[in-house]
Amino acid sequence: MPNYGAQPGNTMGLAPGTHVRLFDAYIEAREGIEDWDSEEAMSVADFATYLSKFIRHTFLSRFTEIQGSWSQYSRDFSLEDFEVYTSSRFGRFPDIPQKALSGPYDEMTIREFDGETLKLKEYGAGFSVTRQLVISDRLNKIAELPSLAAEALARTMSKDAAVNQFQANPTMYDGNALFSSAHGNLGAATAMTPNVAGMQLLMAMELLLDTQTDDEGYKIQTPGRPYTLILPVELRWISTALTTNQLLPNASNQLEANMVQGHFNVIEERFFTDANNYYMASDLKGPLGFLAAVTLNGNSTPFIGLRDPGVKAVLGGNDPYSFDFDEIAWKLRHDFSFKPVEWRGIAAALVP
Repeated sequence: MPNYGAQPGNTMGLAPGTHVRLFDAYIEAREGIEDWDSEEAMSVADFATYLSKFIRHTFLSRFTEIQGSWSQYSRDFSLEDFEVYTSSRFGRFPDIPQKALSGPYDEMTIREFDGETLKLKEYGAGFSVTRQLVISDRLNKIAELPSLAAEALARTMSKDAAVNQFQANPTMYDGNALFSSAHGNLGAATAMTPNVAGMQLLMAMELLLDTQTDDEGYKIQTPGRPYTLILPVELRWISTALTTNQLLPNASNQLEANMVQGHFNVIEERFFTDANNYYMASDLKGPLGFLAAVTLNGNSTPFIGLRDPGVKAVLGGNDPYSFDFDEIAWKLRHDFSFKPVEWRGIAAALVP
């Protein structure tokens, strides 16, 4: 029988690539405790702790693996508590006046403008494993729990970012939708196509970003090229043609030079539920970044807690099925929120 017990450097007791009932691995680990030092033995002596290590490792791996693309098109904001935080920004100094010879210096003033309000939200749930399930886990279903929990949290975050706070076109602090004529960031409501017409749509959207102004009417300086297209996966091959082909067909089916070849980065968001809308951003991580990803003190890792068992064995003995618990319960919690905070760095084609 393969040795699934604790080994140096492998405190979970699972051989690489091996599928084994977790309880069997734990029993053999207990039997092999005396072969290792006490510190190693303590790491596997309690089944709840043993199982927790497995769940945490598997959860975090899966949580990172199946996230949507929101981390690529959002910028980080860190709050210290759950109170409402109102962002603000300075305007600009006016043009510098010419100073008369031996004359006084004019005093300049600058305005401060309110921005979006940000507030953290707490998300959490729990799941538990009973003693009966552990003993009867012949199909190793317990091993699926971390992946299922990770998928639930990653899906919750990705849907909130991609759908609720982006695709849904929420209303911003000025009373206008994120994408609106008032914000000057609405492109033509025309489907993306792999031809000259599609190229011209992207050129027009780029111009929308390049002609944005701030609260006082000053032209905004974007950080430079390349800009980024954010699209649903259904537009993958159309966008590939537009961004990589040297030539594109026109309305007469003649080929013309592709003016936007190599001009854009592309981010695919598989959590979009609309297969037609597409977006262009000029500055995802800087001052013009449109979407805030808010965390508590910058912590982007979820909390997984194990509740202490409420039952302790008093008779002792060597029966491996005499657990020190009736139920193992975990709590999963994460503090985060998403919110659009700037419209000047993002444009949209909202296709009906």
